[in-house]
Amino acid sequence: MIIVLVGPPGSGKGTQAKVLCQSLGIPHLSTGDMLRAAKKAGTLEPALVALMDSGGLLPDAVVVGLVGARIAEADCQRGFLLDGFPRTVPQAEGLETVLARRATPLDVVVQLDVPDSLLEERLVHRRADKRTGQIYHLVYNPPPPDADLEHRADDRPEAVRERLAKYASMTAALLPFYEGRGLLRRVDGAGKPEAVLAQVLAVLPKR
Repeated sequence: MIIVLVGPPGSGKGTQAKVLCQSLGIPHLSTGDMLRAAKKAGTLEPALVALMDSGGLLPDAVVVGLVGARIAEADCQRGFLLDGFPRTVPQAEGLETVLARRATPLDVVVQLDVPDSLLEERLVHRRADKRTGQIYHLVYNPPPPDADLEHRADDRPEAVRERLAKYASMTAALLPFYEGRGLLRRVDGAGKPEAVLAQVLAVLPKR
């Protein structure tokens, strides 16, 4: 099964992707991980590395090329889940082209819907332990007393609102694109992780 999982920052997309992939026995493909691996391996041009480091978005053709190379690997032959890609219609069209070459069309696009107010609460109260990198939440998953906590800049209120606005702007055309192809399934992502997972599994095509 080939799945695209879509959701704004704080929607629980990473958590759902991990559990879903374990359940289905398919790899979890994150474009963020791919880009970091390409940077570490030295396969990205210096100008693209500089663009990444400055927080800029890489050209669609570069990201599509990375994804195309990754899904050609042996572990993706039985399917995979894409997390963080596509984010734009040109990327979605590029993915269609890549999948058409291997005659394996996309099965479903699952969107996790969460109100902005809840997304802000989830993100603003996150803290990271500087020693271990472990992420905690002051309300839902409090840190131990000895944790050395850091409130990351992109989890501060003004940054969170900017991230959510940027996400909404970027994906505004993407969801109608997939809806028009009959692939989009929307799931309420506001509940507990296990309840959200049950909803996601329920909207997947039956095999």
